[in-house]
Amino acid sequence: MTNLGDSYALIKAPDGTDKINITVHWSGRVVNLDRQKNETLKTVITRLKRSLQKHKPTPHVNVQDIRDPYMLAFSNYVCWKKPADCKAPECQKQNPSEDVDSTQGHDGSNKKGCDVDNEYSIQFMKKMFEPYDETETLEEVAKNASFMSINGTILQLHKNAFRLLEVSIGSNAMIGCPVSIHIRSDGPWSHEDIYFHWVNDEGETLCKRAVFVPDDDMEGMNVKLRLYHKQLKWNRIESDFCEVIDVPRNTWQEDRIIKFNDDIDNCVVSPLQSNFRDLRVMSFNILSPTYVATEEAIERFFPYCNPEWLESSYRNPLILREIMMIKPQVLCLQECSTGAYRDYLEPVLGQDYHSWLTIKSVASDEGCCMLVQKCVLDVKDVKSVTFKDEIVKPYYSEILNRIGAPNWINFDIETYFSRYHTIFQLGCFKNMLDFNANYLFVANTHLYFHPHGRHVRILQTFVMLTELEKFKRECAKKYGFNLETQSSTVICGDFNSFPSEGVFQLMNYGWIPSNHPDFEYGMKHTHEKFKPNEHLRSPDSKPEVMYYPLDPKDRVEVENCEGYQDVYKDTKLPFTNFVKTFHGTLDYIYHSRNIRAKRCMPGIKKEDAEEYEGLPSKIYPSDHISIAADF
Repeated sequence: MTNLGDSYALIKAPDGTDKINITVHWSGRVVNLDRQKNETLKTVITRLKRSLQKHKPTPHVNVQDIRDPYMLAFSNYVCWKKPADCKAPECQKQNPSEDVDSTQGHDGSNKKGCDVDNEYSIQFMKKMFEPYDETETLEEVAKNASFMSINGTILQLHKNAFRLLEVSIGSNAMIGCPVSIHIRSDGPWSHEDIYFHWVNDEGETLCKRAVFVPDDDMEGMNVKLRLYHKQLKWNRIESDFCEVIDVPRNTWQEDRIIKFNDDIDNCVVSPLQSNFRDLRVMSFNILSPTYVATEEAIERFFPYCNPEWLESSYRNPLILREIMMIKPQVLCLQECSTGAYRDYLEPVLGQDYHSWLTIKSVASDEGCCMLVQKCVLDVKDVKSVTFKDEIVKPYYSEILNRIGAPNWINFDIETYFSRYHTIFQLGCFKNMLDFNANYLFVANTHLYFHPHGRHVRILQTFVMLTELEKFKRECAKKYGFNLETQSSTVICGDFNSFPSEGVFQLMNYGWIPSNHPDFEYGMKHTHEKFKPNEHLRSPDSKPEVMYYPLDPKDRVEVENCEGYQDVYKDTKLPFTNFVKTFHGTLDYIYHSRNIRAKRCMPGIKKEDAEEYEGLPSKIYPSDHISIAADF
């Protein structure tokens, strides 16, 4: 339920447009106007008067007065009468009874006996209640006005402020899982603008943060969320109640995280790393709802999984639990849907993390999401790169010719790559806890999935590494630091590749032979529909030893790239993806050679994944397990 106050005024002047929006809630009337920035104040005031005249008071709605001890000090903030020495004139109404019912004639004039100019007195005022001249433009007023007066009532004029309209939380709150939040507003909002209050059905405050995790003692309790706007003190909303329920325990999840946290540090010798603080990086393919949205999709990929366990309302709290238990400073997600980001991740994690989501395509409505902890990393630059847009540029044409791409089935540079929507997220961050204030580069991606698409994945990796190296040098020049001695790099993602594939070799060395066997897949791959039972992946094997070709035309090499190391190179994971028809390691975290991993989060046993035949399951929300490492 929403209480937007008795009287208020908002003015919004979005960047990049010639429009200014004015919202006035006064004496039961609600007026919204979109006007041009260059209009005179006189014209705007005339339009406001006409709009107030046309709008009858809205019916009175009984709204519960939401009061909290913390907010009592603001209870009289809504509006106030003008001070005695204010120069704003009182309104002289000739016939107050005609205020509500008067309307304009069909010719635009006012009906007899109703003079709009005399019915309403409107002024915009500066900080000291000095009225603006009506010849001023609306743009000037929008920048500097502090108040507006309507018939003697002075309202504070809130500039570029959003209103909280509605808040909802999950139908159930799971013990040990952050409760999901969805906030609807009439503009962009941030956690810094809102007070969060979680309360039980007796009105007792349980938590004053966006992240609320019910504990075991709360089972059966009813909880709800109250929100208070810090700037618009009258703007207070609350959700419905939801019940706290128990959730099946996942012992292997808890065990591997405990083991990860308790593991002994590897010896760190890099000057870019601290012996006292860890930087925790986590990568997680969270399974997009897009791929479990129909019975056909469920039957193809997850026939063993109860459809209830595939619902977003069930899986998303478990995803949040995994993240909150691991507590990363850098979080890279793949298959993150718009809904999961908007309704779960950003509202819950936004108080502590900077984040952004890059969608692969409108049809898939999923992509990569990168989050970095606000108190640790300062965002300097971020960039999103689309594979299909980059690979067709002249820069890559010579590489395509060198690997024999023109000989691939149905190859046409204008159309061949249009179906591959892979994106790369690139970020440059400054470590605020580091004494030397070093820089961290992070890349996040999800490569093409088809077993027969090895040639495509190599090209995707080549483009990612090439654009990453360009991005790194641009940032180093812009912010004035040395790449080798003042920065490190971490690359996360679902690479859909085995260590025996060309992708792994390109990541490790920064180059591969131009006649690599994986390029031959282009001469037999036709982008056929993927069927899990017909296209089982070949067993994993060790990568072959490669000898560096001396002739440049015999290799595909990323400029300025010396390759990256897999954090699990010494402790291989048996799998990161486990479904009934396949299991294998597809997810990786790579790092530059000037840093080392202190510890890595262990994987899980095959029998653990098979407890419910495969993943996802009743106790785990995705078909991929998360991976993480401390640096």
